[in-house]
Amino acid sequence: MTASGAELPTIVFATSDPAISVSSAPYTSLQESAGLVRRDAKVTLKVQATAGATAAAQAVSSGNAFYNWGGMSSLIVAAQKDPSLVIISADPTNNFRVSVPAASAIHDVKELKGKTIGTQSFGSAAYLYGRAVIAKAGLDPQTDVKWLPIGVGAQAASALRSGAVQAYAGYDSPNAVIEILLHEKLRDLDSPLNSMVGMSGIVIRRDSMEKQPELVGGLCRAFYQAIVFANANPKATVLNHWRVYPDQKPSNVADDQALADAITMLKKRLSGLAIPGVDGVYGYEPTEALQTTADLLLEAGLLQKRADMASLTDHRFKDQCGKFDGAALENEAKTWEPPHG
Repeated sequence: MTASGAELPTIVFATSDPAISVSSAPYTSLQESAGLVRRDAKVTLKVQATAGATAAAQAVSSGNAFYNWGGMSSLIVAAQKDPSLVIISADPTNNFRVSVPAASAIHDVKELKGKTIGTQSFGSAAYLYGRAVIAKAGLDPQTDVKWLPIGVGAQAASALRSGAVQAYAGYDSPNAVIEILLHEKLRDLDSPLNSMVGMSGIVIRRDSMEKQPELVGGLCRAFYQAIVFANANPKATVLNHWRVYPDQKPSNVADDQALADAITMLKKRLSGLAIPGVDGVYGYEPTEALQTTADLLLEAGLLQKRADMASLTDHRFKDQCGKFDGAALENEAKTWEPPHG
């Protein structure tokens, strides 16, 4: 497959990763470079970085982006505020966590009372999830803890190292970055919310779904195929990402180490995504399971009102989106090399 096809229409994808880091490579650089969007949706892709999942969903709501993938808590809130939005996919695991450095004396969420918790930004789904974990443990996320926006990379690692924050509300790949920079593992604090399903997904506008169903289904399919594709060939995915976004390649470490670290970050992101959901379909969790998750989020204080997931979601693209031969795609990916130039 090739990434040619400038004559095709351009679609804007809003990513919640403001840095477009290597962990976002499957959906920010690989989809286009490997020709997946061209093949499945007959378009080219333009990536728009935003400050977080909430901002990315708002970009779709305003018409500045066609679709985005992000944390389900942010998608639910956005869809509740704007009935023109609808969630069309959901992933099988929860990649959000509240974590502490491995050597920390903190072993229970309740022990965070009076402490400061770092997070990417106050507009991120990780922040919302962190507040839910605190509330679920019986603490008040507004008064019992302090919150500090510290990004997802060196600034976050520095804040944990210095003790400016004692815990971090984050998610898989940024946590891997922090571990590399800290030279220390992060330890996840136990919470009933950690086992929730469907904690990320894709949101679009309802009028897009009605007017351009083939495009919507194709974009969703390209997204999940890119996840499986990247998992089968993480090295080529990283090298391609650095080709598309050269500023993402670290300049302060040896190339071999930079590549190894980047693959670690990418694989951590993919570990909970590159697996099929219910019925063997990628990106599919039934409404009942999503309702359970939404009710838990409400109980934990993350949502202001109960979310009726039957009205906020639409599964009509289930098969078109995620019912494909993963093994065949993996074989295709293993021999793929990034385009030159």
